[in-house]
Amino acid sequence: MSDRPDPPAGAAATGPAAEIPPGLTLPTRRKIVIMLSIMTTLFLAALDQTIMGVALPRVIGDLGGLDLYAWPITSYLLASTALVPVIGRLSDLYGRKPFVLIGIVIFVGGSALAGAAGSMWELIGFRAVQGLGAAFIMANAFTALGDYFAPAERGRWMGLVAATFALASVIGPLAGGVITDELSWRWVFYINVPVGAVSFLAVLTFMPWYRSARKLHVDYRGGALLVGTTVPLLLGFSWAGSQYAWGDPRVIGAFSISAVLLVVFLLAERGLGESAILPLIMFKQRAYAVASVVMLVVGVGMFGTIQFMPLFLQGAQGVSATSSGTITMPMSIGIVIGAVITGQVISRTGGYRMLALTGGLAMVAGPLLLSTLGVDSPQLETSGYMVLTGIAVGTAMPLYSLIVQNSLPYRLLGVGVASNQFIRQIGGTIGIAVFGALFTSGFATQLAKAFPDGLERLKQNPQILLDPRELTLFRDQLEADAPGRAETVIATARGVIATEVTDLFLIAAACMVVGFVAALLLPKIRFASREELLQGMHQAGGERRSAAALDDSPAQPDDWPVPGAVAAKQMGAIPAAERPLQPRPIARGRRGGPPGLDRHD
Repeated sequence: MSDRPDPPAGAAATGPAAEIPPGLTLPTRRKIVIMLSIMTTLFLAALDQTIMGVALPRVIGDLGGLDLYAWPITSYLLASTALVPVIGRLSDLYGRKPFVLIGIVIFVGGSALAGAAGSMWELIGFRAVQGLGAAFIMANAFTALGDYFAPAERGRWMGLVAATFALASVIGPLAGGVITDELSWRWVFYINVPVGAVSFLAVLTFMPWYRSARKLHVDYRGGALLVGTTVPLLLGFSWAGSQYAWGDPRVIGAFSISAVLLVVFLLAERGLGESAILPLIMFKQRAYAVASVVMLVVGVGMFGTIQFMPLFLQGAQGVSATSSGTITMPMSIGIVIGAVITGQVISRTGGYRMLALTGGLAMVAGPLLLSTLGVDSPQLETSGYMVLTGIAVGTAMPLYSLIVQNSLPYRLLGVGVASNQFIRQIGGTIGIAVFGALFTSGFATQLAKAFPDGLERLKQNPQILLDPRELTLFRDQLEADAPGRAETVIATARGVIATEVTDLFLIAAACMVVGFVAALLLPKIRFASREELLQGMHQAGGERRSAAALDDSPAQPDDWPVPGAVAAKQMGAIPAAERPLQPRPIARGRRGGPPGLDRHD
């Protein structure tokens, strides 16, 4: 395996970090305010992915529509996932700032409308509006780092952004329970309005607007086909095994429509190069292709594991929780720890390959250790394995987003990072659906072997064991029918849950092996510092190094674009004898930004 890095996709004469980030020389305080504003809006968007689950029972009590129970969550998922790559591509053309602002406005508006919903259908529609706003925010939150920081600096901030996302998964269910109990389920949405308004003002005031000065081409056809492919795919996996059987015509129809549109999309996009809404040439870049594979299997394996952890703890081990949030808190804390540590390591060492391999081993070890648990496993042991699994996820999230950022040219930064998130979300949806189908089938089969007659309600709905009230009613019913039988049935059911869920953890570990093998193919890369970007653009004899400072990197051509005004500003304190060679004059943006970019404050 060679450590020699691949050239950037579709850019024979340019490199992924040759274009200095347009906001590199902004004052540090201003960058901090910008990032805090973006992280606040990201936190709100991520919070609303988890906060709704706790409030739903109260919502159903007020609005009715029990048959639509899952749709407020599903509509948000669809809207917040399907458009992410499209918005990421548009932000490359028109800049990040307008899309962040539009996203906040849509999200806050959707929150206000959802809080005032008078029916279940209204709530479902307004949740979709919220999800649309979240798509604008999430597509740009991670990407914005590339506008303001050098590659070696991005790790620290990427870790904090990923930790913010993970923290929302901890606080969401807890906050949802407190707000619903103390105020009303409507305040789950209303609380977003004042916080979103403050974030909007901060972004509007402090975030500069950089956009491409090149002639723009928007691939509207590709965008429509991509959304058309994604929506039925997500619907199919959301329906399958939960609302409808896998063989139901609605599920098969959704998958068929998605497959046909995918073929049409690939045929339409393959000849468009970088002009495509999702440039397929990005997959020719080895680091990006590997990151995509790893994120897909992480989505399938790790997020499938996270989804079924509460079922194991409450259903198999009988752990009680005051809210659904406390049950997976060790794993969520692990994600925060992993994200922060990963960011710090990358910022301090400038490299990522060893971290990717170490994190890959942790991603295999976490589910593998979880698969050894049983009904009587000590809680401390279970929590320890959950923390390790969380650290593995927290390592992967910022790490591979950084790899994508530094493997593609700046002009593809938005679509590259957004598509990476999109692939992970698709993997998570697939994992949850497939794992859910395997568990439901296995649980019903094993319980039928233990109790051939009766117990149909439990066989079809193991969630009974998770709800203390439902479990009490079920136990009383069993005792009334056959005194002394209840505890035997419940103990057997818990054992079956433990066996079936730990089998899923073993499958997740196998998925992670695929991710680890893919990580072995990553090129050996060191991220450049701010000083290297500004000073190390030339080698002896007029050669210029890539700003990514790739090990064994090939020399770059003499017409490599270097923002002269920015470099000159930074070289004032550098002794003349140590200054790098100056590039010849080049075209630049109207307000002194890097070439090919205009700045609009």
